Amino acid sequence: MKMIMSRRLLGICIWMGFVSLLRAQTDFTHMDLEVWPDTLNSAIHGKVKLRFQAGEGTDSIGVNGIEMSYDAVTLNGTSIPYSSNDKALWFAGTEVRPGENQLEIEYNCQPRKGIFFIGWDDASGVSPRQVWTQGQGIDHRHWIPHKDDQTDKLTLDIRIHFSADYQAIANGELVSRTQEEGGTSLWHYHLGKPMSSYLIAIAIGKYDSVQTRGKNGVPLTQYYYPEREKDYSWYYAHNEDIFNFMNEAVGMEFPWPNYKQVPVKDFHHGAMENTTATIFGDFFLVDEVAFNDRNYTYVNAHELAHQWFGNLVTATGSDHHWLHEGFATYYQWLSERNLYGEDHFDWLRWEEAQLVFEASRSDSVPLGNGKAGSYRFYQKGAWVLQMLKDRLGEEDYKKVIQHYLQKNAFGVVNTDSLNSSIRQVTSKDFSGFFNDWVFTAGEPVVKFRSTVKNGIVELEYIPVYMPFESIPLRVKVKHEEGATFSSFVLGSEAKTFKLNPAGNKISYWVINPDMEQLMSIHEEKPYPFWISQYEESESVIDRYLAVKGLKASSEKGTGDYLLSILENTDEHYAVRAEALKQMKSLSNEKKFNGYIAYALRDEDVQLQKEAILLVKDPDKKLLKNVSELRKGRSYILRNRALELGIDVSDPEANRWLYDDIYTSEPGIPGRKVEISALFYRAMLFNDKEALQTLKLRTSQAYDFITRMNAIEAMSVIGYLDEEVCGYYFNALFAYNWQLRRKASELLKSYYAHNKSKKVILQYIENHKNDFSDFQKRVVSATFELNTD
Repeated sequence: MKMIMSRRLLGICIWMGFVSLLRAQTDFTHMDLEVWPDTLNSAIHGKVKLRFQAGEGTDSIGVNGIEMSYDAVTLNGTSIPYSSNDKALWFAGTEVRPGENQLEIEYNCQPRKGIFFIGWDDASGVSPRQVWTQGQGIDHRHWIPHKDDQTDKLTLDIRIHFSADYQAIANGELVSRTQEEGGTSLWHYHLGKPMSSYLIAIAIGKYDSVQTRGKNGVPLTQYYYPEREKDYSWYYAHNEDIFNFMNEAVGMEFPWPNYKQVPVKDFHHGAMENTTATIFGDFFLVDEVAFNDRNYTYVNAHELAHQWFGNLVTATGSDHHWLHEGFATYYQWLSERNLYGEDHFDWLRWEEAQLVFEASRSDSVPLGNGKAGSYRFYQKGAWVLQMLKDRLGEEDYKKVIQHYLQKNAFGVVNTDSLNSSIRQVTSKDFSGFFNDWVFTAGEPVVKFRSTVKNGIVELEYIPVYMPFESIPLRVKVKHEEGATFSSFVLGSEAKTFKLNPAGNKISYWVINPDMEQLMSIHEEKPYPFWISQYEESESVIDRYLAVKGLKASSEKGTGDYLLSILENTDEHYAVRAEALKQMKSLSNEKKFNGYIAYALRDEDVQLQKEAILLVKDPDKKLLKNVSELRKGRSYILRNRALELGIDVSDPEANRWLYDDIYTSEPGIPGRKVEISALFYRAMLFNDKEALQTLKLRTSQAYDFITRMNAIEAMSVIGYLDEEVCGYYFNALFAYNWQLRRKASELLKSYYAHNKSKKVILQYIENHKNDFSDFQKRVVSATFELNTD
């Protein structure tokens, strides 16, 4: 046993040793990948040619490769001896020549990560059949033996052998498509500019496409499911506008030869910015109704921005990951402002800031840390860039970004690379800024209390949490002479500031106007100044905070004033919704229901969605307004209206559940409206057909969101038989982690009850010989069973 452990330790040491040599003395420059996907076994047969530059005295070379078998390994055309384990392949460097070399590996694997085979196990034919990849951060090593390191950049050829009935999409330009014997085609794609290997993409499926071009002539291809053609204008809404805007906003022409977008089933994330070939979840294939709930325009912009930020310039590691996600999120914000206006942009900044504050309440990790988490990498990263632009000014900011991209094009960067560009362009050093906002955990949390005497405003500053030594803060003061700005420096000690020392007649003041800085501020000020702030502020954030500030007011007429805000159809929905929420404490139930009914009749679907969340136990009059929204302009709205309209005391009063609309427009994504209707039909009418349809919605024929919604409904019904158990086990083994988790939670809860436990144990007994080794491990871990 000691000898075995020693050999393992020696293998690890050898591996770590040649990894360090590999980094120092070899540079992989080109990959030529050829694959034959095997959909019957969810396997890959492949050949990969890796061109690399080697330095003098290289004593070993290695590549990552998870659980692969190797048919042949050659170096510069000659077979060589090699060693391998379930993580890597390596060989002695004695045959490596200084300069250029080519390593060729023929291999086989059955990966659980990196490449995914979707729909091939669905006998019903309902599910689309696809093969697609997702490599970030180090998952492509599960199906391609190569140096899987984002700092190593290479050019690319990809050759795919697959059925000619399908489309095969990959990075770069399609060089050729050749018909082969046996009904297959060979697709050859080429990308002549270097990129990190985690951005390699393959997507295979039955697609139609639309080809357009950007203003700069770059070819754009949008793939879609043929059966969803009529909704193309909704899920690819503003596509060319987004592309053209992004080129202008970034200030550097699109750096790649073309750009493609491909939807896939059961994608693990929203989308992935693979170079020239973004793959996104087909839950973004919205229709006119779903567009008002969640649409692809912001994801479209985000992934497109990554083609510069992440793909063209790539972070050296996870501690600088914010340079990918922060930039992509910020330019997404700018795209949304271009499409939807200033109020949308400002409200988006406000909402995103709340997510950052939520992260800081959970833990204390700086942005420049690999464990910072999504809310920091994305939202805080974008906020840092917004504040950086404010400090640099629009013109200098754009010059800095152009310099940063051009200097580091097709290379790697860290946070100091950005600061270096700032220094070279502006002769200013922003080290203190980055130290505060990137390398220090948390954001300022402060309180202000104010009093006004003889026109002079005294602001009592109370620091709740101040992570920085100091931070500048602006206050906007509106008085009879116009608007002025006062600047103060906040620190860790409480102090009092004075505004308007000249004693001019003051209208209002705003601390951190338009939320210039990422700070959580609680302010108390007299009632009249909140009113003036609302009426005179241009910023939707300042208006929202003014309305929120009225919450504690006992002033006469506050209710009428809030009603006037609710009735102002020119106002942003979030401000109107806040006014409606506050009216609850100022009204009796009947009167408040009347205000909700008013909001539900409004033309603004976002206000309707906010209002219907306030409906708890509707009276007959309000229920009429609610029921009209079962055909509203939002599936979230429709589903909530459906649930509120159920009359459990009189099942026959719910016959509207059989309306065809719940089948013809089931709700995107996830068929949530249809599933709710089926659930209540099964529960209220003992409808066996509805129950059977619900059972089928849990199967692999459907997307993971539909399956999770159906599983949730079935768990409430409490129904479990051999058929449903099979669907749940299929979900337990699924590629999609959200679906796996949902199935695991449900099966564990069933397993705790004797009757359903018997069904589960019988299913395991009937099928354990069919389980793969992976599936056996999952079953053992889930139920604490020995499946051997």
